[in-house]
Amino acid sequence: MQKRLEKALRSAKASMEASGFQINEQHTELVRRNLFGELTDEEFNKEVMKLVNAKGGQDDRGST
Repeated sequence: MQKRLEKALRSAKASMEASGFQINEQHTELVRRNLFGELTDEEFNKEVMKLVNAKGGQDDRGST
């Protein structure tokens, strides 16, 4: 199961990067922790919001 999740994670990351987003290791690790049950969905959402707020609401393409 872990290999399938890792493969899905790599595929999703590649898709996001192809769309112009920059996915760093912090993003990848956050998703990985959620997929493997180390973070609940609520905890994951809180962490994502922290990242968004830290960037001032901008995505990695520089738009608001």
